[in-house]
Formats: sequence, C-alpha cells, structure tokens
Amino acid sequence: MPILSFVQAMIEPSTDIRAAVTWAIENGFHGVEISGRSISPNTLSNADIDWLIAQATEYGITYTIHFPMDTAPGSHDLERWNRDLDVMKLALQIAGKISCPVIVLHPGPIDNPGIEPLEASEGLRQESIENLRRFLREAAPHASEAGTAICLENMHHRQGDVIQSYQDLIDLVDTVDHPNIKITLDVGHAFIHDGLPEAIAAFGDRIHHIHLDDALNGKDHLPIGKGELNLDLYADMLQPGKTIVATMEVGRGPGAQLVSREALRARFGEIFT
Repeated sequence: MPILSFVQAMIEPSTDIRAAVTWAIENGFHGVEISGRSISPNTLSNADIDWLIAQATEYGITYTIHFPMDTAPGSHDLERWNRDLDVMKLALQIAGKISCPVIVLHPGPIDNPGIEPLEASEGLRQESIENLRRFLREAAPHASEAGTAICLENMHHRQGDVIQSYQDLIDLVDTVDHPNIKITLDVGHAFIHDGLPEAIAAFGDRIHHIHLDDALNGKDHLPIGKGELNLDLYADMLQPGKTIVATMEVGRGPGAQLVSREALRARFGEIFT
C-alpha cells in the first residue's frame, strides 16, 4: 500500500523541514515531501540530514523531494541548464543519504534568452524537449546510484510549457528509456485539463508516485473532499503495488492535511489506517 505523505511547505514555518517532520510524527503521518527550497538555495545541512535519518529510523518516515520549481531543465541557456543539473545532482546526493525513493520534477517552461515562452515556435519547443531529454540522461545514472526515481510531473499543458500533452510526456520517458526515470501523476492537474482516467490509462506503469488533491471550477490543490474530483477515479492507483508514495498536495496549514486524510480514510480506510 502507498505511504501517505504531505508537503513540507504546508506546515509553518514552511522553510523548516524539522517542523514539518515533527508535525508528521505527532499526527501519525509516515511521509513528508521535502520542499525544493530546502535543496536550493537553502541546502539542508549535514546536521539536518543526520536528524532526518534519525527520525526516519525511529518513526518510520519516508521522504520524497520536490525539485525546485523555478528551474528550467529544458533551457537553451547553457549556464542555467548546467546550474539546474548541478542542483539535481545535489538533490540526488541528499536523496541517497535519506533513502528517498522519489524526486518530483516539473518539465518546466520553454526558456530561450530573448524569446518569451508564449512566443516560442513549435520548433523551439521541440528543441526544448531535446534539452530536457539530455538533462534526464545526464541525471539518470546519479539517480540509479542514489536508488531514487526522477519522476516527471504532468502539468497544465499550457502555451509556453515544454510538455503540452500526455503523449509528449510518454515519449520523453520512453525515449530516455531508463528505469529511474518515471512519472508523478498529479490527479488535480489531470482532472482539470486533459482528463484523469485518460492520464492513468496513457501513463500506465510509468507512474511511480502520485500527488493527491481536489479541484473545483478549474482550481486544483484544494483539500481532498472539498471539490468535485471523484476519489473513485484514482482508487486503483492506491492499491498495493501501484505507487510507492501518495503525497497530498493540498491547501496550506495543518487543518487541510488532516481533513484530506480523513476524506481518504472515509473512502479507502483499508489502505489509510
């Protein structure tokens, strides 16, 4: 069965990983998704890493990492591309130390100096996909060494994004063709854009990790049970052997995490006990 997790940034102070893990322990959670801001620019200290390992050992905590969201792994700017790759290598080093099974990566925007993402041509977007593919191929051996999967998250398929369809994401993962490159399914993103059942069917066993939230009137990341997303749509993904961690990516504050867990328990009590 999946480990139920929540996002560090939803517990104040949002930049303090120890506060989030302590709250998790006090409230019976066994997973925390570490914010990208704890990787860059505010890298976890060795003391923090030792503390995280100790909590994981004593309380059975599993960590995932969300790669910083202000990055562009498909960038045409070589300096930025290399900088982001260095951050990924750092994240993978940390992941190996804390036995983190997942790093979530946004495919990011089209980034070419002097050209606005919304004005980028299809040819430029295809070049960006190739840059992203090179990024993943460079990072994949480090992910293998760390025992971690880099999981590309399905996003909103908006103009200016590198990835603009489920098929784009599938083709990217398949052409990189590495066992440590997989997909994070964000159920809210899928629900309000190109369809959640369609995403599950298309991605298949490429899905390694799942972000859970609710959605209403085109707005996602609501507490679970507070929107219109039918939990039955992703019920199969929560069965044993499907995904290793299910991370709630819901509204800020402790209340949203607890309400969301109760909604999950009401529907999937045999899983989220």
